[in-house]
Amino acid sequence: MENIYENMYRAGANVFQNNPRIKIMSGIINQLDLKDKDVLDIGCHEGYLLSLIENKNNNFYGLDASNYAVEESFKKGIKVKKFYFDGKSEIPFSGNSFDLINAGDIIEHIYDTDFFLEEIRRLLRPNGYFLISTPNVASFGRRILLLLSINPFIETSPNEAESSGHIRYFTFKTLKRILEKHSFKIILKKSDVLNLSNDGRFRCFLLPKLFLSLGQSIIYLCQKN
Repeated sequence: MENIYENMYRAGANVFQNNPRIKIMSGIINQLDLKDKDVLDIGCHEGYLLSLIENKNNNFYGLDASNYAVEESFKKGIKVKKFYFDGKSEIPFSGNSFDLINAGDIIEHIYDTDFFLEEIRRLLRPNGYFLISTPNVASFGRRILLLLSINPFIETSPNEAESSGHIRYFTFKTLKRILEKHSFKIILKKSDVLNLSNDGRFRCFLLPKLFLSLGQSIIYLCQKN
């Protein structure tokens, strides 16, 4: 499973540029007006999201399972560590270390999601923010595929040629439920885009604003209670 991310990242360099989800998540962070804070991006890839945070007076940290991602993030001055979340090992930072933790499209790769969220709580300072996203299994595009009896991009094996390592699938309600189970207070929920083609060239931004459940991504901003 760990090799999936190494190969995927090298093949998809700069994949996050012009990504609607990344733009929305970085916009949420910038609206928090953080200054002199400690920010951790789990699954930081090349450090692109952290580079979009406008206030550079924060301390930026990253975690990733890919050597390539660690090398590229380090070049950008990010305090990055290589780490593969196996559901047993603690994330290699001390408790109460961060004011904001971002986990963009990570939880769908995690076997033990309860342990993962426990670790997020351990690392966050009191009233710290947790920004999380995951693909929406009930998005408009996936619903249409199901109606046509076509697999809605749900992986059946990590050995598939184009596997992204997804093992969990969420709706807005199921992600909200597990976040609240771990005593996170939901502050904000958003989605990004409604794709009308597989390659994303034909897409709509208005409908997900009106009907969140149809959007491609689930995005929650939470706070540690």
